[in-house]
Amino acid sequence: MFKIAVLEYGVSYDRFREDFINSHTYHDDEDADSRNDHLVNLGRIGSLLSLREDLVRTYSSKGTDRGSFFTCMEEFMLEKDLRIKTRFTNFECHLTARVLKVMTEAVNDIPLFKRNLTVNEIDALFNDCETPSDGPLVANRNEVFVYFFSMLHFHSVISDRYQSVIADRHLVLSSSGRKYLTRKDLSTALSHFETVDSPIKARIDRWVVLIKKEMFQSGHDF
Repeated sequence: MFKIAVLEYGVSYDRFREDFINSHTYHDDEDADSRNDHLVNLGRIGSLLSLREDLVRTYSSKGTDRGSFFTCMEEFMLEKDLRIKTRFTNFECHLTARVLKVMTEAVNDIPLFKRNLTVNEIDALFNDCETPSDGPLVANRNEVFVYFFSMLHFHSVISDRYQSVIADRHLVLSSSGRKYLTRKDLSTALSHFETVDSPIKARIDRWVVLIKKEMFQSGHDF
């Protein structure tokens, strides 16, 4: 299920995690012990999906048989390093070359930044959460920038924690060029922009639909 949804079709990891838990909440057994055992197991799987995306991806790449699953759960349950290993440090996406090409065209057409970006720079931004070595990216308009990312999340292209990633990784300077965008900056700009009519919204919506379409068409490359 994970390989098909996330690796092949590009469904965001967050959406997969929520759908998996919600689709396994109920079962047919009626006795209390069986129901309790089911909830315990579901809770453990939920914790695994929430805290250790790295393990899920590692073991899914090796195989999807029961043995791989049990080995993955054993490593998660018995790990001696008790530090919480946060996974919310990237957009949780892996864009293929074809998707990156469309994404680059979109970013430059809108435009999202003060200058045009190359495919390699878009690759670094979305897949690696890195900024260009020759200087930080500067948003053309803060509200347009965050609206574009909000629509990418809406269509399950990136994680719902994109604002935290942008802020915590210091990925983009505000349109003034004087400071990095914070979560408060992004949230405020998005809330304001959602209340106004702007033709740029339609352009962004069209581009995001094209990006999502390309993701499904090139799903076999994930």
